[in-house]
Amino acid sequence: MRTMGHIITSAGVSLAGYYRYRSRNAALASFFVGWLIDLDHIFDYVSAHGWKPNWAKFNEASHEKYSGKLYLPLHSYELVALFFLLFRGPQKQPYRIGITASILTHLLLDQRCNPSRKPLTYFLAHRIKNRFNASEILHPHVHSNC
Repeated sequence: MRTMGHIITSAGVSLAGYYRYRSRNAALASFFVGWLIDLDHIFDYVSAHGWKPNWAKFNEASHEKYSGKLYLPLHSYELVALFFLLFRGPQKQPYRIGITASILTHLLLDQRCNPSRKPLTYFLAHRIKNRFNASEILHPHVHSNC
């Protein structure tokens, strides 16, 4: 899914969290986390193209074609579990639910919109096990739905 789609869905998750908990800070955290996890695409861009900025290549968002690797360290279900486990207690509940829901929504939408990713692609442990090798992680020649 593209950035604008993640911004819109993050706003929806954030608003739902605000409506439920009335916590502005938790709602903002949920909103920003829901789309800023895409910053890890910078890591993949740099590994594929180096530090020379090229908006066309960055916007293409298929850096694995150039490097043969798919890292995306923040795109992982393990991160969802980590946030859910770390934010315990009644004071942190709005953050726990909002951030977890935002990350989970982001990953599910990415998985839906990127059919080239095999089912286990969004597990960091799976990518590590396959040494981030794109040919092991992705279906060849499948294009985005969104």
